[in-house]
Order: sequence, then structure tokens, then C-alpha cells
Amino acid sequence: MNILFFDTSSNILTVGVSRGGERFLRSVDAGKNGHTGLLLPEIDFVLHEAELAPSDMDAVAAVLGPGSFTGIRIGVATAAAFSRGTGAKKIGVTEFELISRGRAGRVTAAVEAGHGNLYFADCEDGMTVNSGFLTAEERGDESGFFFEPLFGRGETLASIAEAKAAAGDFSDILEPFYMRKSQAERTKDEV
Repeated sequence: MNILFFDTSSNILTVGVSRGGERFLRSVDAGKNGHTGLLLPEIDFVLHEAELAPSDMDAVAAVLGPGSFTGIRIGVATAAAFSRGTGAKKIGVTEFELISRGRAGRVTAAVEAGHGNLYFADCEDGMTVNSGFLTAEERGDESGFFFEPLFGRGETLASIAEAKAAAGDFSDILEPFYMRKSQAERTKDEV
């Protein structure tokens, strides 16, 4: 199975293709606002490296969040458009799945939420049991938190996408996984 996958949830843009299990990966520092200009050229690059056309993709996987609001929107919209244009099936992956993948037992996956705040999830064998939000004042001891995937972002995303595709775990609709409203939405609600 041929799978295009990408992660736009952080400043590091990760794009890759799994061609029958062989992986072609790219990671680029996109900064806070670079995903829009970099995502499509990077997709083109990995497809070229894998000697595949967009129409050769059986599935497209995207990280749904939590993370950068703008980055997540760009990734989800691109995956949906790619699926619509090529017929590729959609696979959604959360940041918590990435971080907890390969870690035995119950672990706490954590994602920086800006301004010292933190998103977290207690995960059991890669599955989220419960999740929450901690303010900067509530953070406290983070010695039991994991912030990055165990085997690298690209390799981990590829393995999750491949496993979900093999299991037929496809999504009809990809929706961003926001754990709170954006700053603009919170400001609007206060007015």
C-alpha cells in the first residue's frame, strides 16, 4: 500500500511516503508560519523520491493535533483536498498517538500549548485514556511526561499510518483535534 503522511502540528514539518513499507522521509524547519509555503513542495519532493504520482497513493495520513492551530488547519485541509482529488483514503493520527507509540504500559504524553501551558493525555498501549490541559501555574513536576516520539517523528508517523491502513482504520472526515479555543476565539468570546 502507498501512503502519503505528514505532520504540520509543530514548527518542524514532517512529510513522507510509505511505498509498500519502504519509507521516504523529509523534515524541514517551517517556523511558526512556513507550512503553507512548504507543505506542497515537500509532498512533491517525497513523491518524486518514491517515484510515485499523487494518483498512486492509496491513503493519506495527517496529524490532527493538538498543536499549532494554523499548522493543524493547513495539514487537515491539505489531506482532505488530496483525498478528494486522488481518491486516497484518509487516516487521522493524534500527537498523543505519536508520542505514546512504542512505550509499554500507561504513559503521559504531553504537548506544549504556548504561554507555558500544556496539553496532556494518559495513554495505554498507544491509545488515549483521558486528556486535559494544564496552565503554566498548574504544570508542576513533568518527570513522568513524554514530549517526543520514541523512534523519531517521521518513522513513528509512518508506522502508525501503515498499521491503521492494514487494519482498515480509515476516517470518513478528518477534523482538527483542538483541546481548547484559539487565542482569537477566546478574545472574541471575552468581548
